[in-house]
Amino acid sequence: MCDEKLKRYKDRYKEWSVFSLFEKMRQNFISKNEKKQQAQLLDTAKVTVVIPFYNRANYIKEAIESVFNQTYENWKLILVDDGSTDDYISQIKDFLEDPRVKLQRLGQNVGQSKALNSGLDLVETPYLIQLDSDDWFYPHTLEILVNEADKQPNDVAVISGNIQITHEDENGNRILTEVYKNRQFKDKYDFLLSNTSVWPRFYRTSSLRFVGGWPTDDPYEGRYLEDKRILHKLIEHFRFYWMDQMLYNQRFHKDSHSRNVEKYAEVEEWTVRDSLKRWGDEYEPVMETFGLGWKRVNYIISKNSEGHPNKLTLQSSSKMPENQQHATNQFTNLNNLSGAPGTGPGTGPGTGPGTGPGTGPGT
Repeated sequence: MCDEKLKRYKDRYKEWSVFSLFEKMRQNFISKNEKKQQAQLLDTAKVTVVIPFYNRANYIKEAIESVFNQTYENWKLILVDDGSTDDYISQIKDFLEDPRVKLQRLGQNVGQSKALNSGLDLVETPYLIQLDSDDWFYPHTLEILVNEADKQPNDVAVISGNIQITHEDENGNRILTEVYKNRQFKDKYDFLLSNTSVWPRFYRTSSLRFVGGWPTDDPYEGRYLEDKRILHKLIEHFRFYWMDQMLYNQRFHKDSHSRNVEKYAEVEEWTVRDSLKRWGDEYEPVMETFGLGWKRVNYIISKNSEGHPNKLTLQSSSKMPENQQHATNQFTNLNNLSGAPGTGPGTGPGTGPGTGPGTGPGT
């Protein structure tokens, strides 16, 4: 009886050993196949997502997950830690195992523009898209943008679309949701007079490098309004293309850097004057203060009109269809839990600093 039991145990051991061997072989095959697929993704990647961040442990995981959830998988991701002091690593360590992801740690807090330039130095793909660390993509965002970018001529430097804006209270509860619909811009003056930015900002990498990356020659060395500064640089040489599709989710919350109204207002006027001077110094801006202290261009006046000032407004500049001739673009209130659009925390895009959350001091 004992011999029979011993024989059965030996037979089972052999079966388990054979099974274990085949299982190891299967796992090795899968591992090699996965590595091969990952290498193919890296070799064929067309777009790099750059996420600069500073103390965003509470939000960055959601931003990164939205990249991993893309229907388009041929992407690379560069995370630029701009001197963070919080424990964000615990939130992102699993993502770092993917070979498509790189983490670049800066020795100190240098601000949004310098952090983006440090990411730009590592980009090897033809396209780059910026994702703020407290925002997120739709699952289709990259697929739609890459497909469209491949169709556009080389003089198109930026592709954008429409965005959903979620306002949160101090406890992280949603109090207002809006849709911001952008439009096409005829030229650089049309864009300047629109008092807006574009979202998402999907760049042609060669165009960014042509203008020297994000400028840092303003009084705050690129810590504020980095989006308008680079867009004003690019539209001087290239065109923008807008898609009438929802492509980005933006979050306004208690920690949003774009709440620093005074500095944003200062840099807004500095940027307008600097751009007009660089564009030929033909116009003088007339600025106006509104809302909580934001600044925007009311109109610009020609400097060469000798007693008959040539006043240039958005309408006279753009020659756009009548339903698009507005200084602020189209808002749609999806879920008003507190008041009218633009009355939540701060103000909406196009009415405030012209930049999304995470673009202020220290990104």
